Parts: sequence; structure tokens; C-alpha cells
Amino acid sequence: MRVEQIGDATLYCGDCVEILRSLDVAVDSFVTDPPYCSGGSLEAQRNTKGQGLRTQTMNREDFTWFSADNMSTPGLVALLRMTLVEARRLLVPNRSAFVCTDWRMVPSLAPQLEASGLRFRNMLVWDKGSAGLGMGFKPAHEIVLEFSNGATQYAALDGQNVIRQTRVSTSERQHNTQKPIELMGELIRVAVPIGGCVLDPFMGSGSTGVAALKLGRKFIGIEIEPRYFDIACKRISEAWAQPRLFDEPRAKPAPAPSLFDSITQP
Repeated sequence: MRVEQIGDATLYCGDCVEILRSLDVAVDSFVTDPPYCSGGSLEAQRNTKGQGLRTQTMNREDFTWFSADNMSTPGLVALLRMTLVEARRLLVPNRSAFVCTDWRMVPSLAPQLEASGLRFRNMLVWDKGSAGLGMGFKPAHEIVLEFSNGATQYAALDGQNVIRQTRVSTSERQHNTQKPIELMGELIRVAVPIGGCVLDPFMGSGSTGVAALKLGRKFIGIEIEPRYFDIACKRISEAWAQPRLFDEPRAKPAPAPSLFDSITQP
């Protein structure tokens, strides 16, 4: 296991479940984007354990146990439930965990992840603004599931359950499923107080960490793939060198004037 300390970020390269179980820290939110494992239309079409694949394919550097659609739905559900069990232990009371996924996985993930002891609180929609590949009604959104550890207390009161943000362009992408910093930043801005701590057990190329540091939050990240861990370290180092954006919590807007405001009670 490798550990890197970069400013207010602590980064681990290793198995997320083992590392989470070793941690004794208080965090204000889990914000994570694990592989969706939903690309095959049928379970048998997935590359689980490499069945039916040529040796040269399985030996490729980018073919790993948890890349693309290599894990089955039950395997993914079991892994994510284990991470949320640890999230419940580490979360400050009345905070939230956010798990990115797509619509196909919601029926499998939502009830099983709620069995971790966290409450299924909300289903957010990331509106990407443009459709992806496909036929007919092409997908233009993804899902973020929110699970809470009690009566949720938010850092900002103006959040919405639809977040509109364009996807990362292919030329700028350093990970196949890299999420926009602005998307992860909006989750953090609403859910985590300034100076609070965000944990991402599937850090990937580090977008959650970059967003957290830019917004004046601390970050703990875990990534099992060394090459993505190195990319995350570089991006987070660059983010730490930049000025912080201390976005103060926004209050609810004042109510609009009413015609009845001038009426005096008898």
C-alpha cells in the first residue's frame, strides 16, 4: 500500500475495503464514482473472470478485475455495500454519501446499499446536456444516489436534484469515466461544510479530490490501480498549488413580496 500526503489530501493506493476498515477518522461525506458494471445487456455478456476472452486480451494493461464491465452485478453490489458499511462508521452524524451510477443499476443498488444502515434519501440526476451513443432515446443523463446517516444537515440550502454540467471532453479525459470537477464540486459544496472532509474510496483520476481542495475541504482518496493513482496524485498536487475557492454557504432566497403583507390583522 502506498500513501501520499498532499496538502489537505491523504491518498492511498490499495484495496478500498481493507483501507477503509483500517481508518479511524471522521468524514463529512463519501462522494464516489465506482465502475457501473452495466454495459452488457445480459449478465452473461459481461467479461466476468475473463471467461471466453483470449489470453492476449486478459494480459492487456487496461484489463483489470474491476475495469469496464468485468464485475457482475452481485459482485458490484457486495463490494459497494461493504464500502457503505464503513461509510456509516466513519460519517459524522447527519451527513450523506453519494454514489454515481446509471439507471440500469438503480433497482439493484439502491435497496442493497440501504441495507448498509444508511437511509436512501434522494436520487440526483446529472444532466450532461448532450446524448451519448445508442438508438432511439439516447442517454443524456446519469444518476447519483444519496444515502444519509440520520437527519441530513447540508452546508448549503440551494442545491437541486438535477445538476446540469457538460461531460469531460475526450481530449481532456485522463480516465475512461472521468467526471467533471464541477459536478463533484456541486455535491461537495452542498453537502460538506468548509473545512470538512470528503472521502472517495474509488478515486480514479482524482476529480473528487481536485474539487474538494478547490472548495476548501479536506480529502481522503483511495485507488487500487497504480497508474490512475499516479494521475490523481499529479492532478491533486496541481490543485493544491492553486488558490482555494472558499464558497460560502448560500441561504435560502428571501420570499417574494405578497399582496397580503400590507394587511393588518385585527
